[in-house]
This record gives sequence, C-alpha cells and structure tokens, in this order.
Amino acid sequence: PTAEAQPRYEEIMERHLRLPTAEKVANDSSGMNEEERNLAVRKKRLVYRSKQRGWLEVDLLLGTWAAENVSNLSVAELDEFEKFVNLETIDIYNVLTLRTDVPEDMRTAGGDGLVERIAQWAKESPLGKADQEKYVEVKTKNNLI
Repeated sequence: PTAEAQPRYEEIMERHLRLPTAEKVANDSSGMNEEERNLAVRKKRLVYRSKQRGWLEVDLLLGTWAAENVSNLSVAELDEFEKFVNLETIDIYNVLTLRTDVPEDMRTAGGDGLVERIAQWAKESPLGKADQEKYVEVKTKNNLI
C-alpha cells in the first residue's frame, strides 16, 4: 500500500486478525441474554457442520437445508438435528439420497419428524434430483465407466 493508504491498511488488518473478546461478542448480540447467545452460537455451529462434512453432495444437500431452516428450529428440533449431524457422513448421504430409510430412532409415527422432513426436502430439491439412467448414459458416452 502507498504511504497514504498504509494506516488504513494496518487498521483493517489488525481488525481482521484480532480475535473477538467475550465483551465484544456480548455487545454485538443485540441485547440477547446468555441463553439466547448460546442458542444462536449452537445454530451457527450446526449450519457450519452441515456445510463442511467433506463430501460435496452432503455439503450441498444438508448445508443448503441447514442454511434455510436451522434458524427456525425449536430446541427439541435442534437436538434431533444435532443427533442427525453426528451420524457418519456416509449414513447421512444414504438418508439424503434415499438409499436407506431414516434411522429407526429418528422416525416418527406420522412420518413428519425432522429427519423425515429433511429427507423429503432432499427428494424434492433440485439438488437431490439426479436421473440415474442419464448419469449412466453420460458416463458411458464419455468412457468413464
């Protein structure tokens, strides 16, 4: 940076590298009490974990659902979602792509449990709609299988 821009550059860099203090986090929480702040942090962490599974397909499906819905979940639903997120990535993938059913302990009698709603969303989502015949056709045409 030029000599004129250097002070502004240093100010921006210092803010960028500085870790937030507990006081700053409390002040930035718009009048939330500690319980509300903890809930907000929990929701953000669940969204992050949903987007950063390490498998592109799961990151896209689960991460998109989480970004759109986690902020509106009740505490009980957050518990259920966290239990789902704690599964192995392959198990989440299989549920989202309808290769396996929702785990027995996450099903409800009416079929409207949180994980069941996520699976239904994935089924209806453009992200979750892949035509297997078309996939095989493209792979075969391009000598990839």
